[in-house]
Amino acid sequence: HRRIMTTYTVADGVVVDMSCGSGLMTRRLLKSGSYKRVLALDYSESMLTETARRVREEKVPNSETLTLCRADVASLPLQPGSVDAMHAGAAMHCWPQLEEGLQQIRMALKPGGRFFATTFLQGAYGAAMPRQTGGSGFRFFDDEAELTELLVGAGFPRAGVSVRREGRGCAII
Repeated sequence: HRRIMTTYTVADGVVVDMSCGSGLMTRRLLKSGSYKRVLALDYSESMLTETARRVREEKVPNSETLTLCRADVASLPLQPGSVDAMHAGAAMHCWPQLEEGLQQIRMALKPGGRFFATTFLQGAYGAAMPRQTGGSGFRFFDDEAELTELLVGAGFPRAGVSVRREGRGCAII
């Protein structure tokens, strides 16, 4: 099985790490030096504090380009068409208002902007997991087709949506 990888770069652009958590991807984006502005957004104030702490303690280069912002993915504080690329690592299954969040992401992206994400499919942890019913539960998706339809429903062009399974149940979007 041969995999062809494509590279997407944002020269001097704006990139968002949505649901940044402790800032692993945020720090990688900063270290690359490839972006004019890096935005780290998370609903949790404590996660933003942790991201800032790690950036400071690791003396991450280009940290002057970083903006930390508390935000709900279903109500993003971003201008329409203002973001070149957005990343959401292991996060979509946690969003209580997933469909609204995906619509917000699509609207924030510039024409031709890209959304990269990872999440979990049923079976990722063995036995079937319960569906999210609101509140703080997780949503494990049935398959790649369900994720594709969610993205298309949010306004992403079907031809531009790619979802693949890695291992038992990780989805790469």
